[in-house]
Amino acid sequence: MNRFAYRTTGLAIKAISNLSKANISLHGQENIPKGSVIFVINHFTRLETMLMPYQIFTLTKVPVWSLADYGLFTGALAGYLEKVGAVSTKDPDRDRLIVKSLLTGEANWIIFPEGRMVKNKKIVEKGQFMISWAGGKHPPHTGAATLAIRTEFYRQRLRRLSEEKPDEAQYLMDLFQIESLEPVVNGFTYIVPVNLTYYPIRAQENILSNLASRLVDHLPDRALEELMTEGSMLFSGVDIDIRFGDPILIGECLECTIIESDIRAKNRIHFDDPVASKSAMRKEALKLMQLYMTDIYNMTTVNLDHLFASMLRCLRVKQIDESDLRRRVFLAATRIQQHAGLHLHSSLKENPIHLLTDDRLGKADDFITIALEKGNLKKVNDRLLKDHSTFTSAYDFHRARIDNPIDVIANAVEPLTQLQRTVRQIALQPAFWIRRKVARYLMEQAVAEYKKDYHQYYVKGESKSMEVGMPFIIKGKSRNIGVLLSHGYMAAPLEVKNLADYLGSLGYWVYVPRLKGHGTSPDDLAKRLSLIHI
Repeated sequence: MNRFAYRTTGLAIKAISNLSKANISLHGQENIPKGSVIFVINHFTRLETMLMPYQIFTLTKVPVWSLADYGLFTGALAGYLEKVGAVSTKDPDRDRLIVKSLLTGEANWIIFPEGRMVKNKKIVEKGQFMISWAGGKHPPHTGAATLAIRTEFYRQRLRRLSEEKPDEAQYLMDLFQIESLEPVVNGFTYIVPVNLTYYPIRAQENILSNLASRLVDHLPDRALEELMTEGSMLFSGVDIDIRFGDPILIGECLECTIIESDIRAKNRIHFDDPVASKSAMRKEALKLMQLYMTDIYNMTTVNLDHLFASMLRCLRVKQIDESDLRRRVFLAATRIQQHAGLHLHSSLKENPIHLLTDDRLGKADDFITIALEKGNLKKVNDRLLKDHSTFTSAYDFHRARIDNPIDVIANAVEPLTQLQRTVRQIALQPAFWIRRKVARYLMEQAVAEYKKDYHQYYVKGESKSMEVGMPFIIKGKSRNIGVLLSHGYMAAPLEVKNLADYLGSLGYWVYVPRLKGHGTSPDDLAKRLSLIHI
């Protein structure tokens, strides 16, 4: 590896990052252990292959090498890739080089267990991990697991042989070009799962695609799709959440009698020799692969697009009421905020009330616009009609991100069983039930907020009884007219109760909210008023 080339690449990526509007957020970097690490990462765009080595190197200060598709190693590109620490998937010395560099601590590694870019995000089929690509489907690769196990196998073998048979230990040291045994035998091997989530995913013309179209005649559709998708991510302000999961200690995978027997064996074992424990290590590699693939997908950063796309896919009706869709997504958002196992985009950690009111952040409008453009929804006489075929029909793999981004977005959260259960439950309920649930939730939140403030700011002898500031609702007979009745700046909900009762007797629904600072104490109100003045 040419360190100058490696550093130059890092500077180039840094320059691109500075030019782009992408917002990168790192999570869980404290999970990266000291030791030999294989980072296993999901693969949606080519950006990961450039972005992740730089990001991980910045965090660890240890060179990060990666496997690259053998088809890239042609012409001048082959030499460059080799200089920056990329190894062809068909390099005959690939496995020995990876094990050697992990044992010595020379470099950590990045491996994409999906094997290729999964442009359609289709990674689950009948409850099993099954990766979709242009050539068909295949389960995730076990290469990362196998290499991690082989590394730890030789580490533990060196640890034993150095004490029991030094000449065989020296043979392994020569094989792997190990200069000092101490850091090898005192080290550990880990796999760290990593997830990248992009939000929003919008493929559209951009400076890169326009430039390429002008310079290259008959630009292939595949190349154009990649430039439109990945160029848009760089230059349109996409959020990139990079999440590092808990490290997996590989030594625990070797706690098996037959594997330990091979570790203790005093006869010479060449690197490619078949060993008695090969089958056992294969089984451990499969279990390890399932473990880190589950971790990768479970770390998906859930955003509003995921909720809208999943809800739209699950709705069985053809005619869609926009307000009803927004209410359902609002309800889903509030529920998943309570799910401890889910990772939420920053926008979902806040109150999503804008979905019910003015859509001031434009999230609902943006999603519906995309769904209309791509044909998932059609507008007929101010009505939204769902085209169910867009979620069931096959489409070209390489054009998935352009032609059907809604389905791609929904696919990304298929492995999140908690989320899927919540979305399906809400999607199956009738519209009137959804309205009631939303209303009940808002009322409960208002009451809970008041009780919290009351207990926090209560002053004995100054604060009035709790019912004075309690928000309330009066159910009327008419479902066509409702009244929002607000108290004054120096009052509280109870003080307008008589007027509310009168309006209720006329058949109106009446809701009386509590303004912040009211119904608690004068000090609380003074703080709120000072904030208003500021």
